[in-house]
Amino acid sequence: MKKVKTLLMTAIVVVMTFAPIVGAGAYSIDTTYNQTRSSQRTNNNYIILHETGGVAPAINNAQYFNREWRNAGTYSSHVVGDGGKVYQISPDGYVQWGAGSYANARSPVQIELARTNDKATFEKDYKAYVNLARDMAKKYNIPLTLDGAGRGIKSHSWVSNNIWGDHTDPYGYLAQWGISKADLAQDLRTGLNDSDDADASKTTPAPGESAPEPDNDNYQSQSGSYTFQHTTKIRNSLGTNGGYTGLNYNAGQSVNYDRVYKNVNGYDWLSYISYGGQRRYVAMTNSSNSGNGGQSQSGSYTFQNTTKIRNGLGTSAPYSGRNYSAGQTVHYDRVYRNVNGYDWLSYISYGGQRRYVAMTNGNSGQSASTQQNTSGSYTFRNTTKIRNSAGVNAGYTGRNYSAGQTVHYDRIHRNINGYDWLSYVSYSGQRHYIAMTN
Repeated sequence: MKKVKTLLMTAIVVVMTFAPIVGAGAYSIDTTYNQTRSSQRTNNNYIILHETGGVAPAINNAQYFNREWRNAGTYSSHVVGDGGKVYQISPDGYVQWGAGSYANARSPVQIELARTNDKATFEKDYKAYVNLARDMAKKYNIPLTLDGAGRGIKSHSWVSNNIWGDHTDPYGYLAQWGISKADLAQDLRTGLNDSDDADASKTTPAPGESAPEPDNDNYQSQSGSYTFQHTTKIRNSLGTNGGYTGLNYNAGQSVNYDRVYKNVNGYDWLSYISYGGQRRYVAMTNSSNSGNGGQSQSGSYTFQNTTKIRNGLGTSAPYSGRNYSAGQTVHYDRVYRNVNGYDWLSYISYGGQRRYVAMTNGNSGQSASTQQNTSGSYTFRNTTKIRNSAGVNAGYTGRNYSAGQTVHYDRIHRNINGYDWLSYVSYSGQRHYIAMTN
C-alpha cells in the first residue's frame, strides 16, 4: 500500500509539474508563464502582430519575457512558435508593453511570432499565429482587417507608421517564407486549417511566376474599406448586369475590398472575397466625389501647419476649439474635395463626434491634388522602373518591378507626367516611386 501511495503521489507531482494547456482550435495555449503584470484594462481597438527578431525557440522568448519584463520594459500577451505552440505571458485584456503607451492601452492582445529556420516548423507557427489573432479579434469584436484605418488587426509596422516607433515587423520575416502583406491579410480574413499550404502563392507571385489573371483589364490591386450610404446590391460578376446574389450592403455597413475597377457601367466597383470563398462585386454608390458627398477613403495625414478642427465641413463651420499642430497626424475615413478652396479630411473623434480638418499643407508634397496617404498593394503587368522621386524624369534607381511582382505602397501621387504614382519606403529606408503602368 505504501508503494502504491508513493507511486500515486509521484504521478500527481509529475502532472502538476507540467504546464497547464488550454486547447484552442488548431493550437494549444501553454499558461505556465501567464501572470498579471499590469492591472490596467485596455480599450479593445487593436490586435497587434509582432515577431521576435531573432532565431530562437519560442519557449526561450516566453521565459525571457517572464523573467526580464521589468528590466527589458517589454512583453506581449502571447508568443507563438516551436511548431504551432502558444505561450501566454499575461492575461489578455490587460496592458502589455509591446508597442508604445498609446497602442498598448488600446490592444487587449499582442502576439509575438518566434523565428525559425525550419520550413515545417514555420508553417505550423504561421497557422497558429493567424488563427490565434483571428480568435482574439473575434473575442473582442475587433474587425479582421489588417493595417486599415480605425479598429482592426495591426502590424507593429503599422503602429510605427501611424502612431509611434520605428519597428517594421512582422513583414520582413514573413517575406522570407514567401508570405506577403496581402497574403497575411487574406489569411486573417479566412483563417487557416491543417490542410492549407501556408506559403502557397495567393496574391503575390514570386519573381518569374505569372501574375494572377484579372477578370477585367481595368482592375487595381488596392485594399481598403468603404462605408455605404445607400443599400447596394452584391453581385457575382462585374457590372450592373452582373448576377445578383440576393444580398445587399445596407447604409452604414462597410466592405473590406482588395480590388478596384474604374468606370464600369458608370460606376467604380469594389471587389472582395466573401467568407464562402466567392469573389463578389459592389458598385460605389455613394454620392459623387464633391464637397457635399465625400469619398469613403481611409488613410493618415501629417500636418505641417496648425489647423483648426471643425464640427462641420468648410471654413465657415463651427470651430471645435481644438487644433492639430504641425507634426501631428490624423487618421481619416472620408475625403471631401474642393470645399472653400481646400480638400477636407473627416474622422470620428474618441468622443464619437464627426470632425473635419482642411488639408492645409498646400503644395509642399502632401497636397490633396497630388498625394494621398493610402496603403494597399499593386501587382505589375509590365516591367516598371523604380525611381527616387515621382515623375518620368526622376532619378532611376537601376532596379525594376517585373511583371507578376507586387509592391506594398503607402502613398499615391495623382496625375504626374500622365501617370498615377505609388510610393513606399524600401527595406534600406529610402522612399521610392513607381508609375502605375498597367
